[in-house]
Amino acid sequence: MGGEKASSEKPKKFDPDRRQFVITIGSAIVALGIGYALGYLTKPVERITTTVTKTVTQTVTQTVTAAPPSPTPTPVLEYPELSDVARRAVLGVKKLIADGVVPKGATLRILHVAGSKAQLEKAIELWSKYVPEIKVELITMGTEPDVYTKAMSEAVTKTGAYDIVTIFSTWLGDLVEAGLAKDITVYFSKYDPEYVGPNAPIEPLGSYTTLYKGKRYALTLDSDVFTLTYRKDLLNDPKYKEEFKATYGYDLKVPDTWEEVINIAEFFTNKKLTSPRGGRVWGAYFYVEPAFAAYISWTNIFLEAGGILFDLETMDPKVDSPEGRYAFDILLKLKPFMPPEAISAAWADLYDKYIHGESVLTAAWPSLTKMAISSPDSVVKEVTGTALMPGVKLEIGGKPTIIRASPNPVNWVGIVSNYSKYPEASYLFLQFMTAPDIGLEVILSGVILDLFRESWFKDPKYRPKAAAGYGAEFLDAYLESIKISYPDFIIRGGPEYASKLTTAVNAVMAGTMDPKTALSTVAAEWDSITKKYGRDAQLEAWRALAQLFPEPIKMAWKAKGYMK
Repeated sequence: MGGEKASSEKPKKFDPDRRQFVITIGSAIVALGIGYALGYLTKPVERITTTVTKTVTQTVTQTVTAAPPSPTPTPVLEYPELSDVARRAVLGVKKLIADGVVPKGATLRILHVAGSKAQLEKAIELWSKYVPEIKVELITMGTEPDVYTKAMSEAVTKTGAYDIVTIFSTWLGDLVEAGLAKDITVYFSKYDPEYVGPNAPIEPLGSYTTLYKGKRYALTLDSDVFTLTYRKDLLNDPKYKEEFKATYGYDLKVPDTWEEVINIAEFFTNKKLTSPRGGRVWGAYFYVEPAFAAYISWTNIFLEAGGILFDLETMDPKVDSPEGRYAFDILLKLKPFMPPEAISAAWADLYDKYIHGESVLTAAWPSLTKMAISSPDSVVKEVTGTALMPGVKLEIGGKPTIIRASPNPVNWVGIVSNYSKYPEASYLFLQFMTAPDIGLEVILSGVILDLFRESWFKDPKYRPKAAAGYGAEFLDAYLESIKISYPDFIIRGGPEYASKLTTAVNAVMAGTMDPKTALSTVAAEWDSITKKYGRDAQLEAWRALAQLFPEPIKMAWKAKGYMK
């Protein structure tokens, strides 16, 4: 792997707010730290009495008044308006410039997808206010696959054309193994982006989006955790509540399980309601489309049912299993109550139908809620509700337990190129743009990047601004959803594994393949991918990743004997 070799020494912690003065008096050296005033300097003026004895026979007592000491100046904190995370980043870059590590006028180049341009431009605008000496330039690609192709090409050519690349977390394994993603563990230690404490990214997300085989290779830019999004007006309507209970024997409410989702979807589809623009209102809309998202819905149900993707001892695929068949059973039962376009349209069709009032229950990225409450076209601004994803009821230790988990697919992270001329400055730009204060400004300036730090949900300094962009109800549900979120395929070949599964899920939903054939096909294809990259290497990565799944999923795995 290219790039700088990490020192075996423990990195010195970067602390820009402590300075030392050394005062020499004769041969004595006294060290004074800013913020630590010497005790005698803070005492009030004293009257000091001294006794002088003359050699004759007379003693004279003389009173002397001591002059007041000069006050110790109060240290001025540089950039007091910035959070500690952002200030360390700014002062870190200033020191790199002062030490000649990075020249004034240097340019950092970011390879990214077009959809994130507005948010990156906001980050650059704020950076320029504090670090005008270092320019940042965007290299914009039209689609996500374009970014992946360019990044993998750079791993081969090693031109240093990009300093930073924003990537899907599913690509991290590929780009680490290809040698492009730099190990930034030492920078985490030196500059402290605060991944522990009240400002930290919510776990397990903060770990599984940045770690690969136990080392830090990325900074979290985003959280793509799914929530259940629903029509509050319809689920709370007294008439519908009465009719639903008479039909299904229990109260109409936000569903706790996928079986309840099926009942609610059936109920509202059969109502044949019409949206304001004249479209039919469907009971549900979950991803089963052909391009890339179909695997998300299937995997969510599969994992909640206690399924595990690969064997933890052999790396054999475990999708061809009772849990895999159960996931297909749920999706096929939902199919009649979802719009036909769910099987053929692009992922954005789900957004379009929900904000126009044409689905009752759905699930997507946080940007769906952003659009639902802020888009001029939205007809559900006041009636959009957010809840945890539905779960699956399992027997755990002889007790019925609803296992819930939330997908976090294609989460955005930032990596530093191993071939960057200025890797440390590049890291510091990423730390700056994801700091608690700067990061919130960046996220609220566009659509693709979403909330991930705990303080944005809880700290009174940040929460009101976050709530203005997403809604208070969403913040509370989303905070809990992140805590039970699970990682995407963050191992080498991740996009390939996901693509094979998406193709199979879509084929089953389109009626061109039966579940049994689909599952056996995916298992064979996954095994081929594993062999291509090396079973031992893939098993090492999978074992590390499996430990970062949320506790409810690991509890189900242990109950089924999949995990010790």
